[in-house]
Amino acid sequence: MVESEGGRRAIVSIADTWLKRYRGFKSKHAASAVDGILIYPCSSIHTIGMDFDIDVYFLDKDFRVVRRCPSVGPRQCRFIFGARYALELKSGQAAFPFASIGEKLSVRDERCWDVQ
Repeated sequence: MVESEGGRRAIVSIADTWLKRYRGFKSKHAASAVDGILIYPCSSIHTIGMDFDIDVYFLDKDFRVVRRCPSVGPRQCRFIFGARYALELKSGQAAFPFASIGEKLSVRDERCWDVQ
């Protein structure tokens, strides 16, 4: 789960291996129980092969939002120099903005992957 300082929460999958990052947040995830995906390490994303829009939040090593990219449609790319994580949420699933620039997110993982 990812939570903003403002109390907004999203259930996300964590993509921290090459295979999970390769699969990304494609349409099979759209029907699943998650709101999005947290990709690590990640400073760029693409939406090739996706059939829905996503809101993307690029985070630094301390989980602070460094850039927001709302409603990124299919066949698009985004690159943010210095980003360490990318949080992709289905557009419209979580209230936009989920978090503001400079806001620190807290991340909790059932697998005890300590990312705080």
